[in-house]
Amino acid sequence: MLTKLLYWFMRSRRYRKGVVSYGGNRISVEIADTFAKQALGLMHREGIGSDEGMLFVFGRENQESIWIMDMKFGIDIVWMNSAGKVVGIEEGAVPCRSIFNCKTYAPSAKAKYVLEINSGKAKRLGIRIGETLLLRLGA
Repeated sequence: MLTKLLYWFMRSRRYRKGVVSYGGNRISVEIADTFAKQALGLMHREGIGSDEGMLFVFGRENQESIWIMDMKFGIDIVWMNSAGKVVGIEEGAVPCRSIFNCKTYAPSAKAKYVLEINSGKAKRLGIRIGETLLLRLGA
């Protein structure tokens, strides 16, 4: 039983790759499409590259809230609907260290995708609510 659990955990850490494009810019993303991958997110990493991020893919559109628990760097959070249209942005989300004092971030509209990128990247790229990002999953 323990062996199966360890196998499942290690297998769940492998991320498919994808690309998010906007305005001629490409962001290489790891795709978090399972509960285990979404729960782990970008936790415990030293950082991500300037053209890298993580794309959370949910089963359906919902008002998915995000927290920045046990991360070592700030991020921008971009929520998109199933068509890739930006429905929410949180710039400069700051990591928290305690589960008891951790801010959650949520869009005002339903989203199917959540993109996490380095803090300040959304502004540098000019990403705004209402814009559409091109998503290529599994690239």
